[in-house]
Amino acid sequence: MNSSITSIVTRIHTPVSALHAHTESLKAQSMSDLLSDDAGSTSGIRRANSLAFTFGNLHIDLSKQRLTTNTMALLKEWAESCGLANKRQALFAGKKVNTTEKRAALHMAARWPETETPPVGMEEAVACCQQQRERMAEMVNRVHAGKWYGATGQWVTDIVHIGVGGSDLGPRLVSEALADRPSSEKVAVHYVSTMDGSQLLPLMERLNPATTLLVLASKSFTTADTQLNVKTALAWLSHALEVDKATVCRHQLIGVSTKPDKMTAFGIPESHQLVFKEWIGGRFSLWSPIGISVAMQLGFDAFEELLAGAHAMDKHFLEAPIEENLPTLMALVGAWNCQFLNISSHAVLPYDGRLKSLPAYLQQLEMESNGKSVGLDGRSVTHTTCPILWGDVGPNAQHAFYQLLHQGKHTVSADLVAVAGRHVSTSENVDRSLKAQEQLTLANCLAQSQLLALGDDAIPIALRGHMAQGYRGNQPNSVLLFKSLDPAAMGTLLALYEHKVFVQSVLWNLNPFDQPGVELGKCLATSLYQTLAGEPLAQQNVEDCGTNQLLNKVMEWRNKPQHKGCSL
Repeated sequence: MNSSITSIVTRIHTPVSALHAHTESLKAQSMSDLLSDDAGSTSGIRRANSLAFTFGNLHIDLSKQRLTTNTMALLKEWAESCGLANKRQALFAGKKVNTTEKRAALHMAARWPETETPPVGMEEAVACCQQQRERMAEMVNRVHAGKWYGATGQWVTDIVHIGVGGSDLGPRLVSEALADRPSSEKVAVHYVSTMDGSQLLPLMERLNPATTLLVLASKSFTTADTQLNVKTALAWLSHALEVDKATVCRHQLIGVSTKPDKMTAFGIPESHQLVFKEWIGGRFSLWSPIGISVAMQLGFDAFEELLAGAHAMDKHFLEAPIEENLPTLMALVGAWNCQFLNISSHAVLPYDGRLKSLPAYLQQLEMESNGKSVGLDGRSVTHTTCPILWGDVGPNAQHAFYQLLHQGKHTVSADLVAVAGRHVSTSENVDRSLKAQEQLTLANCLAQSQLLALGDDAIPIALRGHMAQGYRGNQPNSVLLFKSLDPAAMGTLLALYEHKVFVQSVLWNLNPFDQPGVELGKCLATSLYQTLAGEPLAQQNVEDCGTNQLLNKVMEWRNKPQHKGCSL
């Protein structure tokens, strides 16, 4: 066989081409077919059992995905052909998997326990993270003991965490999800991220400036959103306490960054600085000192439980075979939906109000990591990579956009996340009522998962002909069910999604650890800000008449001289 024929045969029999061919065989097979047991057959039961996985207190059901055991075998072959095992080893060994920025991606080191030997290549990173964890513990214990005093000598009662993106979304999510845990420390934590000051202003009105401690969380220590918020917060404290800003910085400001020199120049004492390294990406930084506000709120023991839950998933991801490896399976199923079934929209639907910020957290984690069209080889990717993620708390969303999910023309995939039980200390009557609410919430989660998959076939026989049809079905979805929601469960959940993102980057040949697409907008905003502020321009933006019209309207309403742009 000559080389050209060999090349053609190889292309035909690649795992990707086999998967594309396999999609044709599924077009005539509905989700109802996959989930039913016709004529007493047990094939549906066997399939459902083969697609259900339990890891500790987490149970994942993939049975309502539009795939078969043959699909899973082909997906496994695809992962193996991409060299997943070797690339996973390289990740944990501290190799420079972030090729754009020429560095490792070792966020796992921040949650590696002191009692366990790290993989070869991760030792130095783990030692560095453990040293900073000890500094964190000292700061947290000092606040909880009532021994952290502000500029006027009063002890701290409130923390204002100022960050954006990865320095905000992860800590905020965990703080919200675990806020109902009993805490003897009683330290209130508040999060500020929006550039416009709308989150900061209400805090300035109701918090006691003498007992408020600021946490400035910024990997680069240059992010405009964070810098503006902290400058306003410092101005508030300085004015209210009648001390200069330098004094406020010395007593009521903690800095968390990869840039200790910039923190020092800002006026933050070294004893109030926490440092992490460049090899921890912003959206993977919850486990680093970026998470100090979580530890302030919940206690350091709870923070270490969070790390332990994530580490358990790290070990599972590193060691489990593909057919049992939960992050890999989640990644393969997601890539199957996106790339082969052409489903470009993915809904995240937590059936627990404590997880209300999970969709926003996963939007950044997945879309900023894999929302790319250029591969590691510099070539354009010819297919959709990451789907568009969106979502809301499931019971609320049922009264908002589920109409479109069930009877609209868009095909979506979904993750439904639920918690089996919640333990609350309250009266017997209230407890009974809360349990009824939990049961109804879980029933809604299971019902919506079934309806997304089966469509009209989910209508009970007794109701057929008595209610509207047109439920389209064939909307693939996974259900992630936790026994309870505690710090370890949150750690497991977030690490699961982190590793899912890495696996999909391997499948799609992407670098998930950079984000060049966010830089130009920030650059353009700098010169537009200078225009609005009447400052000399560092650079001249490309002008367009639409933007000039908006600039002039803003300046008109802010009583400033108008910009000379497009004119008739």
